[in-house]
Amino acid sequence: MRAAFSGLIKFHKNEKIKEIYDLEFDHLPDIKGNSSVECHVVLYPYSRNISRDDYTFNPFEEYVKDLTKNRKSAYIPIRKPGKYLFGIFLGLIISLLIWHYNKSIPFSVDTIVGILGAYFIGKDLWHDIDEMLVDITHNWNLRYQHPYYSYKLDKNNPMTQYSYFAKKHRYEKDAILPSKMEFIEEHNSSTARMYFDDEDLKKAGNNAHILSISVKPDKVSALEKEGYMLGTKLSLNRRILFFTFGTDMFQSLSQKNKGCLDNKGNWMENTVYYRKTLAIGKVKLFWKKGFMKDIQMIA
Repeated sequence: MRAAFSGLIKFHKNEKIKEIYDLEFDHLPDIKGNSSVECHVVLYPYSRNISRDDYTFNPFEEYVKDLTKNRKSAYIPIRKPGKYLFGIFLGLIISLLIWHYNKSIPFSVDTIVGILGAYFIGKDLWHDIDEMLVDITHNWNLRYQHPYYSYKLDKNNPMTQYSYFAKKHRYEKDAILPSKMEFIEEHNSSTARMYFDDEDLKKAGNNAHILSISVKPDKVSALEKEGYMLGTKLSLNRRILFFTFGTDMFQSLSQKNKGCLDNKGNWMENTVYYRKTLAIGKVKLFWKKGFMKDIQMIA
């Protein structure tokens, strides 16, 4: 009998193309009951002869490059209304104060200029407040966090449906795109963050392709000989009204060993580190954490 959470992520070398490694969801019926599922993946090659330019995360790397060059893409930037809302809030406060102390001329030119000035100052001020709250609560159990994702899938674009159809033939199995995503490029590593809602998961059967890592042919040998770390985070979320209850699970693949690090930085074989969370908007409470042993979340 398969243990709970085992084999939910499948990482393997493509049988037909030796320089491609595929990442898939497996046993999808086990997680389809959630409101959303998040999967974050980071690759860090151990070989010093392999740099960030020697491999790509497909298709997300291409999507982000298209967006940064103002090309058409399946994804569009996620608007961040916080600064506009704070500007409006500050403008309303100023307008109420002006009205309270000067009821005879509530809408003079000076009043309107003052309200607009408060709005624009509020927009700029919000960035500093936002960063300050993130920094202050960084090590707290109750944290104010930046959103994980910068882009969302343009589901109203007819080409998105054709993309699903084409990907199924390309990968010879179900392939799903996340509703929201982020791609982070660093000197020696890359990270893909993916957010799948319940409608995304319903598009697939028992398993589905979610991304591929393409390595330059002359670097495959070094990657496999010296190894790499593939870190994964899988979050299972249930939303009730404004509250999101989540279970974050972390496991890495290192030199073909599956496990995680304990609190002292020691490797724990076949173990998953987990966190229980409760989120409302940007505020998240980390209320429980621990380890689950004898689990291979990565197959």
